[in-house]
Amino acid sequence: METLKNQTLYKCSYCGKRLLTKHGCKLHENEYCGAKTSPNIKQIINKRESCSHENIEEVWSYIPRESVKQPDHYKCVDSGAIL
Repeated sequence: METLKNQTLYKCSYCGKRLLTKHGCKLHENEYCGAKTSPNIKQIINKRESCSHENIEEVWSYIPRESVKQPDHYKCVDSGAIL
């Protein structure tokens, strides 16, 4: 996290997004930042790689231009990985 000079803004070290508060910047860096080097993305990647994908659910989506759903894909409940 960087504090910008002559301003009351804080800047994310990973993606460069400017935020108003120090707490908001820390929260963004640890939980919401989508940059490849952020701890949030590294944690998600490690979780997906170490998961055995035992709890799988089928995701349904709507057929285009109709009000009927069809099976679309499978998703791991624990890691969120699309199978």
